[in-house]
Amino acid sequence: MIIVTNRNLQEQESPDKKFGENFNENGPTELRVAEANKIDGQWQVEIFPDQLSYQGTEMPASEVIFLREQEQMKVKKQNCLFYVHGFNTSFKDALDIGYSLETNYNVKVLLFTWPSNGSESRRILDRTRGILSYKSDKREAAESIGGLDRCFDVLRIYLDKYRDLACNQSFNLACHSMGNYLLEQLVRSDLYSNETIFFDNIGLLAADVNNQGHEEWVDRLAYRKRLYVTINEDDFALAASRAKFGEQQLARLGHWIRNLTAEKPFYIDLTDQVGTSHSYFNDESLQQAPIRKVFDNMFNGLRAERDLVFNSSLGVYQVP
Repeated sequence: MIIVTNRNLQEQESPDKKFGENFNENGPTELRVAEANKIDGQWQVEIFPDQLSYQGTEMPASEVIFLREQEQMKVKKQNCLFYVHGFNTSFKDALDIGYSLETNYNVKVLLFTWPSNGSESRRILDRTRGILSYKSDKREAAESIGGLDRCFDVLRIYLDKYRDLACNQSFNLACHSMGNYLLEQLVRSDLYSNETIFFDNIGLLAADVNNQGHEEWVDRLAYRKRLYVTINEDDFALAASRAKFGEQQLARLGHWIRNLTAEKPFYIDLTDQVGTSHSYFNDESLQQAPIRKVFDNMFNGLRAERDLVFNSSLGVYQVP
């Protein structure tokens, strides 16, 4: 998988700790690009320099990687999934999630990983520490919008520059949990100018953002085909998130079946299908063929609502 990150580089650490829990030393908008491969159960991470040679010409490393990966996706007949993780995710956790996505859906994952609090020393041990860690991650997510915006901008430039080389490849975006808060802060900011227009599908998965007012930013999202919001009323993580700050933390978009008022998205209700899962797109919930099909279609630029039943009273699609 390809990694884009604003985390700090830890050159002397093992591959799965190569990037840490803080921002790049030059600030949260500074990005590094790397490639991760899992060989014999062990991670190998190659960090790219600023420039690489391509067919005898020095070019930005990101451009060379784009061209190389585009060609490989053609050969393998793969689509690309741009994935933004959520709260309490270490670099190793992010790698493991990306690997699982590639394995489950046969996509090339472009992983945007930001410095959320994932280390053992900062895990949630009690309610007080959990609140502090959660608030810290929200600040770091908000500070990462410049980096995410830069990444979208660069991808958009390359896709336009090399559009004649494209061969029925689909680019899709999935944001999980607090990754949706990062996206929300970007869309609500002055930085956003429809940079996401090159994505075919956008999936807002188990979104750890307020349901109230979500239409103000969700309907601003630009995309080519479809926008999805997934909901599980029994999501254990979002239930805990809702309780963290009392009235300051409103009902979460990813576990609230009411007030689904945005005009653009397809709302998909998976309650009663995935238990209390928070990562139902990438865990044992995929043992159910209808659940796997929803996300396989979503992540490959197809119609995720296909074969689902529309509940007009709630305004959601549900698994029959």
